[in-house]
Amino acid sequence: MPVLLLNASLQPLNVISRRRLVVLLTKERIAFLDDAVQDLVVRELAQRRFSDGVIVVRLLRNIVVPRRMLRPNRRNLLLRDEHCCQYCGVHAAPPELTIDHVIPVSRGGRSSSWENQVVACKRCNGRKANHLPAEVHLRLRRPPRPVVQEYAHLLFLRYPEVRRAYEELLRSALPQSGLASAAAPGRSALTALPGFGGTTRLGEAGIGQSSSWGR
Repeated sequence: MPVLLLNASLQPLNVISRRRLVVLLTKERIAFLDDAVQDLVVRELAQRRFSDGVIVVRLLRNIVVPRRMLRPNRRNLLLRDEHCCQYCGVHAAPPELTIDHVIPVSRGGRSSSWENQVVACKRCNGRKANHLPAEVHLRLRRPPRPVVQEYAHLLFLRYPEVRRAYEELLRSALPQSGLASAAAPGRSALTALPGFGGTTRLGEAGIGQSSSWGR
């Protein structure tokens, strides 16, 4: 039972554990978006059994989410490039993929940067070796860019079922609020939804300031 924690503005914050869900419920810091779901979860918590569906809850007060640059490590690079070779476009499992420096380090390229690292299959990486892409007739499918925190981007890549549940929530909520232009995750225009008010900071909400908010 994945539990998606939303800001009061409906901005995705994190997927939290069931234990954290119980803590936030006890402290009365979150609310369910559907009464029927709330009744179901309360029964399941009492019986210590949980269904496989996604549960969505929101904070009662909005928290300030600092934007920060995420580290360009292998895990985040795979998520950014969606497990897809940036030269030939093949999708593969992580063991079949490598991280390639677009400009080789031996030729002056940065060893650890978002812009100089891309996911590549073993075949393309072997073909490129110590060359620039153009020297071996390879072309990047898209320019490599940094991933800043919009944390929701990586969150939804890690949990596709959570993304589907969130998109369904937006489809049901936005027409009623007249905010069709705010359909993108995390858009601040969602704070105009009725009943969503107040702002506090991460520490005051009991969420913490690490990348594991809500856990």
